Amino acid sequence: MYQNDNFRRFGAIHEFGSVTGRLTSVIDVFIITYFAYFTLISAIDAATPLKIAGVVMCAVIALIVGSLVQLSRSWRLASLQRELIEVTSYWTTTLLVTLVALRLLGELPIVRADIWLPAAGRCYVSALVVMLVFRIGLRLSLRHIRTYGHDQRTAAFIGATATTGHLSDSFAQQRWIGIDVIGTFDDRCGADGRHAPTARIAGSVDTLVAMARTGQVSQIYVALPMAAEARVRQIIDRFADTTASIYYCPPMTTLDLVGGRWDDVEGQPVISVVESPFRGYSRSLKRTEDLLLLAIALPLALLPLIACAIAVRLSSSGPVLFKQKRYGLDGKSFHVLKFRTMYLAETDQEFVQATRDDPRITRVGSFLRKTSLDELPQLFNVLSGSMSVVGPRPHPIKLNEEYRGQVRRYMVRHKIKPGITGLAQVSGARGETDSLEKMVRRIEYDLQYIRSWSPALDLRILARTLAVPFAKNAY
Repeated sequence: MYQNDNFRRFGAIHEFGSVTGRLTSVIDVFIITYFAYFTLISAIDAATPLKIAGVVMCAVIALIVGSLVQLSRSWRLASLQRELIEVTSYWTTTLLVTLVALRLLGELPIVRADIWLPAAGRCYVSALVVMLVFRIGLRLSLRHIRTYGHDQRTAAFIGATATTGHLSDSFAQQRWIGIDVIGTFDDRCGADGRHAPTARIAGSVDTLVAMARTGQVSQIYVALPMAAEARVRQIIDRFADTTASIYYCPPMTTLDLVGGRWDDVEGQPVISVVESPFRGYSRSLKRTEDLLLLAIALPLALLPLIACAIAVRLSSSGPVLFKQKRYGLDGKSFHVLKFRTMYLAETDQEFVQATRDDPRITRVGSFLRKTSLDELPQLFNVLSGSMSVVGPRPHPIKLNEEYRGQVRRYMVRHKIKPGITGLAQVSGARGETDSLEKMVRRIEYDLQYIRSWSPALDLRILARTLAVPFAKNAY
């Protein structure tokens, strides 16, 4: 039995796994070369030696860019989303550099741009789709193989800490990662509040060093507190004569990260503790999502907008629309649009939250508030870019100033654009916030949304918003 398990862990599949990254990169280059020839070159003219040289140049550029971005590294611990994003970035960079080089060589004359630009577009889309499908298929295949105990990497933890327990549980629950934890090693278990409730204490650090020297462990995760910097250096030095991979896992969960990520400044890792999730491609994706939803919603909302405007105009004197200054992205102010629901439009300084049976609210306004139809004009805020369809609701400035000093991380909700609807609203945390506890609950939902944002989450929030058109606590 031992020999069989040892073969599955360190046998042919394990050896193949060590070169999977490099093999995958070679296949990427083959895909690029294939489509560069049959889509880009063949679509323009018959192949010539110079054009074949252009295809070869594209392949060489792909190899160079791939090595620069380390595309052949192991993706075992990386998310599939991150891998697909980096592959997309890699192919985009490769094609752009190739087109610029061919243009400088005179192979892509501007007068024939109507021919080679569409061909380049077809080449880009075709190769990208094939590469992404290949990566997804490979990832699913490796997950299946690892789930059954193949292609495993033995790992050990140094430091009986909560971080160790968290990572150990994650590796155990997600067998498809292919990490087999042999235990936790610590010379000072129980000291400095350290504990590992779900991790097995297998011995001292000296024991682990001996195991690493004989090749019994391939990955070592040092999960000691950040205050133990000197000891961490000493421990890493003790593994200098082994081939084990060493990873340092600082206890970042204690910092309560919001949009946390790593950056690199001249070789110095920099940790983002509080950051917007909408940066880079995510920012463009969120804006594209808003515009697509607007394209669907505006035609459907046209008649309700007109009907509501007429009803407001006939129900009482005053403007149809109510504009109020609110804080938006990065705390910058903007004017939110709503249908007027009160007899008199209050100013920012006179703001008083609406209450049940509030005499200021008109009969039409009461209906608009209960059905959230008073928010429809905010579609134009989304169109202008000051709001998103889904996000934390913008609070009146007076309410912001009242609670920003009382609620922990209140202003973090302004790291993203405010929304017409949000996680707090569909979770019951809407309406009057007449107590600190209610505001704290709402902010907790807003921060949860920022931490876990995805287009799928936005769609679920929208579905829940539409499923409950009448809100009991909206007045």
